[in-house]
Amino acid sequence: MLKVKDLMTRQVISINDRLSIEEALQKMHEHGIRRLPVTVDGKLVGMIVEHDIEKAMRRPGVIPQTPVDWIMTKKVITANAEEEITIAVQKLIKYKISGLPVVEGEQLIGIISEMDILKAFIDLIEPAAKS
Repeated sequence: MLKVKDLMTRQVISINDRLSIEEALQKMHEHGIRRLPVTVDGKLVGMIVEHDIEKAMRRPGVIPQTPVDWIMTKKVITANAEEEITIAVQKLIKYKISGLPVVEGEQLIGIISEMDILKAFIDLIEPAAKS
């Protein structure tokens, strides 16, 4: 059975909680990603997604220099590297999210997204389609 560690991205792009939302959005665009785990000394403290930033920027009082920790999700749904991939998929569906930071204790060790899972799905069905 596939585990989260088999599909997760290990070199995670993350940001510090004091970075501005403008800098976070710039980092997302620079790396072609839509979500960033927020860490302090390697410890996962939040998650911010592009949609959250765009929504926040329409609120009064929120400016591009607003720190990420003001708008990030603080109760982050996570995955464990050893859990079966089906459990991670169930979390994505249940919570209607597109990615899960992978943690060991409180330390961020990876991330798994719906795209990682879809790519694995294609890899599984392509050989069967060619047979």
